Amino acid sequence: MNALLRLLLGSGRLPEDLRASLVASDDVVFLEEGLTGSVTRRFVRSSGRLVEWERQAVSGAIAVTVGRRVLVWAGRFKHIDVPMTHPLWAAIEFSIDRPNRVCFTYNPAATDPGQSGRVEVRLKTSQVKQLARLVT
Repeated sequence: MNALLRLLLGSGRLPEDLRASLVASDDVVFLEEGLTGSVTRRFVRSSGRLVEWERQAVSGAIAVTVGRRVLVWAGRFKHIDVPMTHPLWAAIEFSIDRPNRVCFTYNPAATDPGQSGRVEVRLKTSQVKQLARLVT
C-alpha cells in the first residue's frame, strides 16, 4: 500500500496489543494485514443517527486461529472477533464477493442493542480459497 493510502486509511495492521493477545492465546493459521477494501453500512441506527447507505474505503486485516477464532479489523475498528463455535458466528455471513475479495456481513445489534442495520466488510486478499476453507 502506498504512503498516501496508508495515511488516509491507516496501515491495515492489527494493533500491537491485539496482535500479541491473538498470537499468545491461539496458534494463528491465517493472518493477512494491509488489505484494502470497504465498509458499507445499510440502514444502521446508532446513537440516534440513521445512516441509510454509506460506503467507506478502508484498510484492514483478517486472522483465523487454530481455535477457530475469526478476527476482522477494518477502518481502525474491530468488526468481528468471535470463535466459530459461539452462537454469534451463525449470524455472520461470509461470502466470496469477487475473485480475490471476501465479504463479512453482520448486524451490529447482535452485540450492541442500541444499534441496528447491516454492515458489510469487504477486503481484498489473494488467499480467498484458503480463507474460505478455514471459515466455512
